[in-house]
Amino acid sequence: MANNGQSLELKFALYTLVATIVVAVWAFICNFLNTVFAITNPIGQVIVAILIGFVVLKALMFVRGKVRQKNPDSN
Repeated sequence: MANNGQSLELKFALYTLVATIVVAVWAFICNFLNTVFAITNPIGQVIVAILIGFVVLKALMFVRGKVRQKNPDSN
């Protein structure tokens, strides 16, 4: 992909879409776990959200590393 304005706009749009999907899935998982395990304490809900966010971040970093190993030309 050439490094011009149009491709940067496309990358920005795709990254925004992915970030929106990740946040929506994260919120759904947190809400699901809080409901299933009846976590009503706000501190407990924050801890669950942070733990899920950490696991998702580590998974994304792992996938990103694997993609970069497979295709070293990508940024």
